[in-house]
Amino acid sequence: MFPTVARLSKASRRPLTTKRGNKDYYKGTRQAFLPGGHRTGAPGKHVVRGKSKYRLLDEKVRVFVAPPLHVIESSPLKPYVHTSVKQTKSERLAPYGKLRTAGGLTPEHYFNFLRTTALEQQRVTNGQLVERAQSSDGQQSPTLLNRAMETLGLR
Repeated sequence: MFPTVARLSKASRRPLTTKRGNKDYYKGTRQAFLPGGHRTGAPGKHVVRGKSKYRLLDEKVRVFVAPPLHVIESSPLKPYVHTSVKQTKSERLAPYGKLRTAGGLTPEHYFNFLRTTALEQQRVTNGQLVERAQSSDGQQSPTLLNRAMETLGLR
């Protein structure tokens, strides 16, 4: 029989131990990690002799010093927002911008975006001004995109 695909793959699902980790990986107190950040270096060193194989050095252990408690309590900044505070409609819809419509993103949105970017590229390459949306008789200006859509039968 052949071994399974997972057995042959290079991905290993074994837990990461201090033997398999990087040179500054120490799992014991996770001191090499800052909260929300990357590893910043080992807080100690490996010792070959002796009973404990890893020695924490006090000058390398990171300590976070907070301001006094009365300063924190008198500060106008608070870490949490109360549950009774509600967002306004404009705050709720701000991340979506102009894309917040009933139908969401439609193919017409992408076609309009492609048309405007192709028109801007044509302006840059030709170095001349081309009418933006429509000519005087009501038909669209003959851009590369319009010609391609006509040849494909999309118009």
